[in-house]
Amino acid sequence: MNAALRNAALATLVAAALPGALRAQGDVPVGSVRFLSGLEARSVSFKAGLGIKSATEFAVPIGALWTATPRWAFDFGVRYASASRTPEAGTGKTTVSGLTDTQVRAVYQLVPDMVVVTLSANLPTGKTKLTSDELVAAGVMASDLIPFPVASFGAGANVTTGVAVAVPVAGWAVGLGGSYRMTSGYTPLAAVDSSYKPGGELRLRMGADRVLGQGRVSLGFTFSTFAEDAFGGASIYRPGKRYITQGSWSFPVGNLGLSLYAWDLYRSGGTVLVGGSTTEKQNVLTVGAAASVQVGRNVLRPQLEYRIQSAGVSTMVAAGHLLSLSARYQLPLTERLALQPALRFDTGNQIYNGATIGLTGWGLSVGLRASM
Repeated sequence: MNAALRNAALATLVAAALPGALRAQGDVPVGSVRFLSGLEARSVSFKAGLGIKSATEFAVPIGALWTATPRWAFDFGVRYASASRTPEAGTGKTTVSGLTDTQVRAVYQLVPDMVVVTLSANLPTGKTKLTSDELVAAGVMASDLIPFPVASFGAGANVTTGVAVAVPVAGWAVGLGGSYRMTSGYTPLAAVDSSYKPGGELRLRMGADRVLGQGRVSLGFTFSTFAEDAFGGASIYRPGKRYITQGSWSFPVGNLGLSLYAWDLYRSGGTVLVGGSTTEKQNVLTVGAAASVQVGRNVLRPQLEYRIQSAGVSTMVAAGHLLSLSARYQLPLTERLALQPALRFDTGNQIYNGATIGLTGWGLSVGLRASM
């Protein structure tokens, strides 16, 4: 079994098993440090009927990856973000701005190319104690249908431990991974001096990779279960289970690299412990295709993606869809410095109180990568 294939399976397992984990070190050479930054902008406009005219977010990411030794690797990441919501009436715009929590992670190859142990921490640098207006603006960004650069500003301190194992099975690199996230409380509202403590999360992951012809096939399944959330010391909510199924096939077509992928996220209904009501189930299905086109030393990566959401307490019905077209251009400036501008356009709808509300959106980002 190819060590590179096992490494790919391990990297996928580590990323899936750790909530909020940064992207894997990948091709960062031993002894090298890679710094990441840039600017991300995203805006979505809605037709009349939803109560929202537009939602806009700007973010500046800062991160670093360090492969210290052949076995030890570290990374960290944080963002500064500003999110705003403009109501349908056009007045009363609300905004929330500030740092997100800082995520740090250590990865140790206990058995090279086979067993990886991880430890990550979410440091509470993010904005909490939100006003009612800030809470409204932040809530719009937490959408499974419409991806924004920053979905959550602050969630308190937490620590996640995990392990991933990859072994060869009949031509496949088969992996198993698991992690547990231990949480602490934080104060989400400025007007209420009480602590909210999210429940801990147990996450289990299965994955398989193999070479198929000149390409590669990857399959994965992730299961998450959560302890009860508490507010002011009392349990208030029992979250539902989460199931994620993923698959991709990457292969060359002439001088192009093509990737077809799909993933499905299903959340079972949760239980409000005060009163015993059940929250709605949710499902998001995504299919897409991406290409890689070599343009001299540069690489153009166009992508087409379709996302459909359904939700309901007893019977799930359509809740919206999103069609996105995007393109990234990887532009090496020097041997150690690279620029990656990207542009995306969206069209779709959300279903609200039985009405279909159209939406359009755009996104612009410029990524900067420096290696030392």
